[in-house]
Amino acid sequence: FVIFVIGAKRIGSVPDEQRQRFVHLRGGSNSHNMNLVWVHSDSQAFNERSLATQATHLIIVAGHSVLISGDIEDAARDDSVWWLYDYQRNRGLPQAIVSHIQAGIKLALEDEKSLLVFSGGETRSQTGPETEGGSYFRVADALQLWHGRDVFSNDETIATNEASTVRARTATEEYATDSFENLLFSICRFREVTGTYPTKISVVSFTFKQQRFETLHAGALQWARNRFNYVGVDPPASTGFNLEESTEGERKNSLVPFQTDPYGCHTDILQQKRKERNPYQRTAPYPLTCPEMKQLLSWCGPDLIPKSQVPWIMG
Repeated sequence: FVIFVIGAKRIGSVPDEQRQRFVHLRGGSNSHNMNLVWVHSDSQAFNERSLATQATHLIIVAGHSVLISGDIEDAARDDSVWWLYDYQRNRGLPQAIVSHIQAGIKLALEDEKSLLVFSGGETRSQTGPETEGGSYFRVADALQLWHGRDVFSNDETIATNEASTVRARTATEEYATDSFENLLFSICRFREVTGTYPTKISVVSFTFKQQRFETLHAGALQWARNRFNYVGVDPPASTGFNLEESTEGERKNSLVPFQTDPYGCHTDILQQKRKERNPYQRTAPYPLTCPEMKQLLSWCGPDLIPKSQVPWIMG
């Protein structure tokens, strides 16, 4: 049988003048700023003034982990805030994740016709059904990043945009299990929001993943190179991040497999990753919500899908 739990305990309202002194709405304390509420009744609503539905530029921040702590104010520096594999620990992942979020927001600030998508599904069996995309959105809220704040800078003269509309133009994609799906599924997410497909795509991730996204994934989707922009951001070496080591791991575990299996359907290592990163057996709804992409969503190669079968080829 199935038990449904409906409803929640009411913890009371938060007066405007006191809202900076209460606990996080989703738990946790804030040791630096007393107890900070980071979502309020007047927070910028999604698609305010139809800004999201008017987007033409898709900005994707590819996810790498999920939150496991309510102490989100430490998300930029503390490994324990995130669920990390052993090989990710002491490698600057918190700094990288928040830097990627900031870079995505910066791109969105520069283009009012953009939709920012944090992409990543329920990839960790131990954490419960928490998504990477949702975790990134919560960090942007908790660290107040929407106006262009840089949490790594002590320079108070750095300009921020207080008129930012980025939060109203940010959505999540919560089914992707790898980088190819980050790109493919986010395109469909854009179509769900706007009713059309983007004219330009920007992707934010590590520098060593540029060839994978720009050449292999975009190529597999028949996406034009002149309409694709890649922003690579790495944490500093002082965090333990090793670019040379990461580049070699990228070549062995991703570049080589995707070169012969561009859609990730046949190679054992790529199939195993998708299986391990989908512990809750989720099935993406995109064949229904993006019918023009139905063939692409099920295409397995190894030959590339014909250009005539993707909906964004421009004459």
